[in-house]
Amino acid sequence: MQAAFFLVLGQSLLLSQSDLATESHRAKELMAAHRFAEAIPIYEHLVKAVPGNAGLLLNLALAEEMAGHHAQAIPHFEAVLKAQPDSVPALTSLAMARLELSQSREAIAPLKKLVALEPKDLDALGMLAGAELDQNLCEDAARHYRDITTQAASDPRAWYGLGKAYESLATRAFDRLNKSAPQSPYIAILLADTRVQRRQYRSAFFFYHEAQSKLPDTPGIHAGLALVYRNTDHADWAAAEQKLEEALPAPDCNAQAPECAFLSQRFLDATKSAGADSPANLFWATKAYNELAVQAFDRLSQLPESVQIHALKAQILHDRKQHIDAANEWRAALKLAPDDAALKRSLASELFEAQDYQGTMPLVGELLAKEPKSPELNYLMGASLWRTEQAEKALPYLEIGVTAQTENTAAEAALGLALVAVNKGAEAIPHLKKALALDDDGSLHYSLARAYRAAGQNQAAEAAMAEYQKIQKRNQEINDELAKEAEITAPRAK
Repeated sequence: MQAAFFLVLGQSLLLSQSDLATESHRAKELMAAHRFAEAIPIYEHLVKAVPGNAGLLLNLALAEEMAGHHAQAIPHFEAVLKAQPDSVPALTSLAMARLELSQSREAIAPLKKLVALEPKDLDALGMLAGAELDQNLCEDAARHYRDITTQAASDPRAWYGLGKAYESLATRAFDRLNKSAPQSPYIAILLADTRVQRRQYRSAFFFYHEAQSKLPDTPGIHAGLALVYRNTDHADWAAAEQKLEEALPAPDCNAQAPECAFLSQRFLDATKSAGADSPANLFWATKAYNELAVQAFDRLSQLPESVQIHALKAQILHDRKQHIDAANEWRAALKLAPDDAALKRSLASELFEAQDYQGTMPLVGELLAKEPKSPELNYLMGASLWRTEQAEKALPYLEIGVTAQTENTAAEAALGLALVAVNKGAEAIPHLKKALALDDDGSLHYSLARAYRAAGQNQAAEAAMAEYQKIQKRNQEINDELAKEAEITAPRAK
């Protein structure tokens, strides 16, 4: 009897192993056929039947990830990595799952390890650079994107990422300059440069003149004025300013190293001064980072059509407030990558800026089906509904838009205005008060006055209305003064 028992047990184990092998083969066939969801329960059974098998657990995680179950796959990839810390497939897929869930901070550690294990894997390096850029680790991102462009000069993603990293670094240097020396004439020069790029020549002229009165020998001012004159049909004045630019003395490279590096087009050297807080150093670092961004985007523009080229064009058009044209560029990018959710978000935002709310809402609705709690998407939907006179329908979306941990004053304003529109003035008051920093034309104070009056707070209503009138008057005075000061006149005599 004992012998018979062991014989039956042995046959049972052999049968079990045979069944498991059949299931494993079936799961592999399903994976090869891209029927990932169907493979998941088979791998789940195999993992339970053979606990501790890292290979089966990895296959389960891969099936989950490729079926779109990223959150479900992550703990399984992490379990594989505990057993096999250097597993390249597990590190790669874990990082990709984190990125799919917009968890770029958590993706950085596995990507760093992956790059260390596979230093020639430019896709991994690109993912790392992208995650770093998303987390505002711009110096690291720029360094890694430079590495990619050195090895793969035709990669549009790398050139676009490099340009965006440099743009972020320029913004950071400018913010530090503005914080440490808010009245510095260097800020006026940088603002003027930006206005020229946006073709706002009267404004650029005003800021260049402001800076010229305090820093007359700073390189770039006369060249900027020449560009303004050239684009406003004053060729003779432009020539005069260009001669003044060319006659400027060369800087002392010992005392003015960043300026010297910039004028010699050694832009990376000029950025090394960004660590110092002197206005001049931060000024030249900002200009250098901007030039590096221009160079990266220029290289991108020379490559064949790509998503990144259309994204760059969309950004330029957006900065010029040509929102319809920018939206068309996002549409062109989507033709190349029709399933890219980030491109759809960009298109939706641009359509919203263009006040094409009928075009915005169906696109946002599609995105909300996958991200129902997204504050940004709920704000776009709610604000679009409110602006198309559907305030009641807008409220639930806007309420989600203001519940995010990150403060969204635009959502607060929209929610407050929608509540006023449905005669819920008392509920609107706290939201409108939070958004008053955005009130550059007085409209929020006007709505707040209505809300106070509806809530029976007449004294507060009068104060809000008085503030509305004050803003209106101040804006008119500013517009009159700017119109006078921004008049483009002949070059100043030396």
